[in-house]
Amino acid sequence: MAKAQKTWREKLHSGQEPKLVDDPRGRGKMLIPTPLDVDAQMRRVEKGSLITDKQIRNKLANNYHADLTCPLVTGIFIRVAAEAA
Repeated sequence: MAKAQKTWREKLHSGQEPKLVDDPRGRGKMLIPTPLDVDAQMRRVEKGSLITDKQIRNKLANNYHADLTCPLVTGIFIRVAAEAA
């Protein structure tokens, strides 16, 4: 019997913890955010304003005292947050 796929809400509330890892390209400490971190950052944007994925990554990195935030994971979690909304 096939396992039911998780809903976007279940993916958003996955219970993951943020991680700080060494950047594979040697740029310092890289944050691996959680879906809820990305969602919270997106919700801080005022109605009618725009925020880019790069701005989201920079704000998250600053919040966790990291040098950068993983762009691939952040992009995936932006999609999860948008679909869950």
